[in-house]
Amino acid sequence: MDLVSTARKKCGDDVQETGSIVSAFRRLCESDPEAVLFTFVDDKGRDHETLTVGELAAAADGIGKSLRSWGVQAGDRAVLVYMPSLDFVKAFLGCLAAGVLPVPVCPPNPFKLKHDMATLRTIVDSCAARVVLSNTDLDRALSLADATGEVRWPEIPWYQTDRCQPGSATPAAWHTPATADTPAFLQYTSGSTGSAKGVIITHGNLWHEMRANAVDLDLGPDTRGVFWLPHFHDLGLITVILNTVVGNGLNTHLMSPLTFMKRPAIWFEVISRIQATHTAAPNFAYELLVRKTSPEQRRSWDLSSLRLVGSAGEQVRPATVRTFLDAFADSKLRPDAFYAGYGLAECSVSVSVGGRTVLRLDKQQLEEAGCAVPLDDASDRPSASYFSCGRVTKPGAYTRIVDPDTCRPCPPGHVGEIWVDSPTNAAGYWGLIDETDEVFRARCHGEHPPREYLRTGDLGFFFDGELFVTGRHKDLIIVRGHNRYSQDIEDSAREAHPFVRPGGLAAFSVPPDDDDSSDERLVLFVEVRQGRLDAEDLEAILCGVRRRVQEDHQITCHAVVLGTAGTVKKTTSGKIRRSACRRAYLSGEIHAAKTTIGVFPTARQDVRGMDAAR
Repeated sequence: MDLVSTARKKCGDDVQETGSIVSAFRRLCESDPEAVLFTFVDDKGRDHETLTVGELAAAADGIGKSLRSWGVQAGDRAVLVYMPSLDFVKAFLGCLAAGVLPVPVCPPNPFKLKHDMATLRTIVDSCAARVVLSNTDLDRALSLADATGEVRWPEIPWYQTDRCQPGSATPAAWHTPATADTPAFLQYTSGSTGSAKGVIITHGNLWHEMRANAVDLDLGPDTRGVFWLPHFHDLGLITVILNTVVGNGLNTHLMSPLTFMKRPAIWFEVISRIQATHTAAPNFAYELLVRKTSPEQRRSWDLSSLRLVGSAGEQVRPATVRTFLDAFADSKLRPDAFYAGYGLAECSVSVSVGGRTVLRLDKQQLEEAGCAVPLDDASDRPSASYFSCGRVTKPGAYTRIVDPDTCRPCPPGHVGEIWVDSPTNAAGYWGLIDETDEVFRARCHGEHPPREYLRTGDLGFFFDGELFVTGRHKDLIIVRGHNRYSQDIEDSAREAHPFVRPGGLAAFSVPPDDDDSSDERLVLFVEVRQGRLDAEDLEAILCGVRRRVQEDHQITCHAVVLGTAGTVKKTTSGKIRRSACRRAYLSGEIHAAKTTIGVFPTARQDVRGMDAAR
């Protein structure tokens, strides 16, 4: 019986029953070795390379044997450095076959090799890796970039797995994890709110996640997916690649994120061509797709086959969803196919799934009292809209909304930190005992019997059983006792002027100027579109941003930083690193940045003028 059948039969029963990725894949080898699992798409949208079940088995078996011949033992760590490719999939499964913990990382950029190699060395040291695995194409590119030999490479063996000889297509001696709590791999977080940490994902975590995904995402033998999500992040790796490896969908089409960024239309061209049933991406991708495609292109695509168009990885903006669905109405895309979810690496991806609704809240109640008070359509009170992240459906999972300061449960309808007790909660952070206790072993005050929760660091609330995420706790801006969410301020600035880059905004707070004030000060990083902008253009952008933030949120920007692309610091998955932007601003680094156009403090007379105008 395959994993899909097991999930549909058992998902509501004993959640302690576990298996592993390896055992599920071996059963797939026995039942359907000729099935095509993956197709890799080139930069023109053409099928470039395929990988069958049997071919993946033989490649992984060969890599597993090579690891043992290199002296790598079960439980050792191997850092995987690959550009998007099927070689990565082979290496990842090869590590599991040998009982070695794969550690996927973002491949270094040849144009900033010294910086990225330093990051790679940090991860290698953090997890005490024995080897680095890569392939010949990337090694050649990195070697050419380091022509002078000045870059410090990790001081451990570096092997090219595409040179390994294939093994058996019917593997029988692959490693079997001792227990469900045995670590399967390390997922380094993207560092959106701090330094990257190695999340320990166990075999049991993956088994429960795969079983839940099979039901929640409607996966099965007829599933055909198209994805460009980074392979080294949890969403692309677990939700896409590993679900395919265990048979929760066959013939998954993969493409590089760079292919999508160069020409976003390729994504949906391939979906239409193969009549895909599933796809997913962060919110920004749907905005970009609308901007970078024409009505004629969209009318030429048949998207009627899509059953699930997922949005996760960053907060879903109601305006994005509305614009996207309107733009693609002529493509036969069903509106109910759009499907938002919420998750994080520390929970092996998913916490809640199936969001399809928008909720308008009383903005004053939200900011002043932290209460989620819905407004009806006829209300003209100031409002804030949030898109649902769906329900917590995973068997054995329990989620609470908790006051992050007192650790007491919040009353119904109040915003608090999202705490999760789930069989997919990871085992902790590699080598970080104190951080693991703080994040993964939290206890809710007064709860009997006590549970241990994962503190997500995200704020949200439940309404009619659905989870709504309002923002990151660390990104909350408190002015005059009122809570402002960074993404709400960024949404206002995004609409302030047509020259503002939609994906290039970061709002954060900095300490007050003097000891007499307790109010935080608002700073905005705003990227502007490329092109020749004169002083008049810059002043118009600046005034537009200030005015819009003042009107929408009744707060004044202490400073606005206008810059070109790259001013706003982001993770490798595209999430805004607001805390990194804050550090750059406070340290003065931003003043020396070559991309920065200027830092503009808000003058008091400008504020008075705007107030008078209002």
